[in-house]
Amino acid sequence: MTAPVPTIPSLKESFITAQTNLLTQPLVPSRIWRRNNNASSQPIPTRVLDDALFNLNQTIQLHCRRVYPPQASYNVAEQISNSYSRDAEERVAKLKESKSSIGRELDLAADDAIEELPPSWPIETDLDNYPEEAELYEAIVLRLTQLSEERKQIRLRVEHLRRIKAAVQPLATTDETSIQDNLVTRDGPVEKELEKMRVLLARVTSRVAGLPDQPANNPSQSRTTSSVVDLDGVVESRKRNIDSFLADPRVFPS
Repeated sequence: MTAPVPTIPSLKESFITAQTNLLTQPLVPSRIWRRNNNASSQPIPTRVLDDALFNLNQTIQLHCRRVYPPQASYNVAEQISNSYSRDAEERVAKLKESKSSIGRELDLAADDAIEELPPSWPIETDLDNYPEEAELYEAIVLRLTQLSEERKQIRLRVEHLRRIKAAVQPLATTDETSIQDNLVTRDGPVEKELEKMRVLLARVTSRVAGLPDQPANNPSQSRTTSSVVDLDGVVESRKRNIDSFLADPRVFPS
């Protein structure tokens, strides 16, 4: 899980808190001072020094808790952020009005800020004095515009994929038994029934192909009437043969 993006007030508050923590650190004499104190003719006793430092550090801690509470640090950070925001808004307003300068406070990661950038350096005198920088600026603006357009396309694709995911979400499952029986799945009920039908169709096709074309009980009539064919008799004979085949328990065991 990624950490949330810090806001400007939170960054300012962290900086103020870090600075106030430095002020709350206890005071400790250095080794050089202690060595010089011990070497002096009238050294300060160690116990007296430790008691004085203890009382002083307690006073510092109490002072910092009263003067720099978390609520005060947040209020100061928010005031600083509001001051920067007002200044940035004024600079952006001036930029939109004059189009002659580009403020450093512009958020070049925002699409609207990229669209407001002029394609070439707006100050004509700089074009002659700094031609390489002006050319570099044009290349950077062009690259920013391309990246902004690519990001828009990626956002559209992400939204499209999210809609697809939301549409197929009801079908997502980890339990195979919860899938509907009428869905075609590997080794599912539909596949098994199709396999049975394929075998049955092959058996029916082979049996029907072996049926005689004319009724077996009228051989004399088939020999004498070679030019005239009794279609009704043939159809009835085929029907009787198919019925008897389907009723055969050896073919379709119960």
